[in-house]
Amino acid sequence: MKQYLTCIMLVMTIVSYAQKGSVLSYEDYLNNVLQNSPLAKRAENEQQYGALQYKAARGNYDPVISSDYNEKQFNGSHYFTNLQVEVKQPLFTSQYLRFGYDYGAGSYLNPELNTPSNGLSYLGLEVALLQGLLIDKRRAEVLKSKEYQQYYKAEKQAQINVLLLEASQHYFEWLFSIKQISLYTYFMGAADQRLAGIKELTNIGEKAAMDTIEAAIFFQARLLDMQNARIENQKSINAISFYNWQNNGLSFESEILEPADSLEVYYNKLKFLVSEGINQNGGTNPVLLKYQSFQRVLEIENRLKKEMIKPYVSIKYNFILNNSYSLNPVLSGKDYKVGLQISFPLFLRNPVNEYRMSRIHAENNAFELLNKTNELNVKMTVLKQTLALLNDQLKNAERSVLYSKLLVEAEKLKFDAGESSLFLLNTRENKWLESELKLSEYKLKYIKTALNLIYLAGTLEYAI
Repeated sequence: MKQYLTCIMLVMTIVSYAQKGSVLSYEDYLNNVLQNSPLAKRAENEQQYGALQYKAARGNYDPVISSDYNEKQFNGSHYFTNLQVEVKQPLFTSQYLRFGYDYGAGSYLNPELNTPSNGLSYLGLEVALLQGLLIDKRRAEVLKSKEYQQYYKAEKQAQINVLLLEASQHYFEWLFSIKQISLYTYFMGAADQRLAGIKELTNIGEKAAMDTIEAAIFFQARLLDMQNARIENQKSINAISFYNWQNNGLSFESEILEPADSLEVYYNKLKFLVSEGINQNGGTNPVLLKYQSFQRVLEIENRLKKEMIKPYVSIKYNFILNNSYSLNPVLSGKDYKVGLQISFPLFLRNPVNEYRMSRIHAENNAFELLNKTNELNVKMTVLKQTLALLNDQLKNAERSVLYSKLLVEAEKLKFDAGESSLFLLNTRENKWLESELKLSEYKLKYIKTALNLIYLAGTLEYAI
């Protein structure tokens, strides 16, 4: 008797343990994941990285100031002094605005660097006529970085999508383990009551001692089932603590948790959402958005490689300003400096083959996008078919639970009337418990399948 009282106290301790825990609803759990999980913060950094990359690319159009100063004195002679200062402003259309100042003097200065005593100022323009006119490396970097912003935004969504799916699955596995404990608690209590009743009947000689032993063995089996369920419950609690972080950077691993609703409540909610249509296609899946953004990046790169096949022709024209130190320097068309630079590879093997490689790269990404789109659509179709089949299985499982319960109740009446055996009653009860567990397993499977459907849709709408 002392052993059985200890077992009953264990059950009461389990119930009181659950009642004293902090309530953790599914919505609060998801909020903790999104706001405090290190994995969520890492995903947020992906989008910030894309924004910084775009700013860095735009920084290539910042004006640049440069200077070059050289002076030589030897054996008491002033050989030369040369100063060149220039501000260069890149334009988006592959041109440069240039403003500079040159000063040169000395006995041994290169004659072309000689200037008046107050130096020369100039205002000029540098223009690419063929290669770089339609697109150049600097412009391509800006255009690609704009697309990479979308790419990294999709990468963030993809990481969050995986995180929420895994976190949600662990949460509902935790609810399933609580449902198991609830079932085993009920059936262990029934076995304990039956054992106590049979012991009393054995004491007055109405039941054989073998019945007491059989009832005790059955109770011990229920106790072992309960202990195994407690182990699984602790595993599920440890699993959700990996995702359930506080705002101070620590997980709730020491918290005693209690769910706000049961597995059945969330099953019914998801069943309603599925009937309304979660999302009928996977076009918003962030994985596809990544492929699409990267495809646009590759197309820009392809344009750049094609542009590199053209000859490089650059014209520089500087208007030289007279009276540089006056308030109104004179801009004269007679005073100028012009330069022309032309280069062209004779065999074009490098630019042509790089262009061909970029085309292949873009084609391969397009093929991968097509394959991934088809893969997601097929998976969504399979999941929808699975949900339809699970609906039928759940209906059958609910009927099995109902029939098993009716059989147990009928068998109890026969057992109380002395028309049935303890073995047969235990067998009926085992079937009822198996039916209840199987029904809960189907509900968990239905929830997980619906979550996978949300994952493939890519909407991140996991809140139920």
